[in-house]
Amino acid sequence: MVKITAMRSRSRVRGFTLIEIIVATAVLAILASLSVPMYTSTLAGNRTRSAAYSLVGSLTYARSEAVKRNAIVSVAPVGTGWQDGWTVTSGGVTLSLNEPPPALALAGPNAGVSYLPTGRLNIPGNVLFTISALSTGYTRCVTIDPGGRPSLAKGDRNDGSCV
Repeated sequence: MVKITAMRSRSRVRGFTLIEIIVATAVLAILASLSVPMYTSTLAGNRTRSAAYSLVGSLTYARSEAVKRNAIVSVAPVGTGWQDGWTVTSGGVTLSLNEPPPALALAGPNAGVSYLPTGRLNIPGNVLFTISALSTGYTRCVTIDPGGRPSLAKGDRNDGSCV
């Protein structure tokens, strides 16, 4: 009896094993769970910053329109408060309507602010607006000086206050 030996050629199997796929998936899941809270905080900060820039832009626009039109221009909250948005009006004509992003708390003077034709506020002293994220407490403060110039600052504390 003749023994025939067949030589098998081993072909290289390419790809990943099940263990490698499970380990890679576990590492990916851990990294994703660590990055989601950081992303949420970043997103809240960006929303707060964006709403603050929008408010400063509206205040600057109202001031320039008051000087340009030689009339009183007001920035007032829409509806029940500033978190519902705000309008820029002059003589009953709405010049601008702004709606802030959701999940923010906005606080400011209930009656709004009015600019005189000189570009100054119609009330003495500084006016403070507070914009804070409800989820993180990240805060931006908009202050208007008596000359009518708005300025933006980051809140000192992350508890929703500017003072």
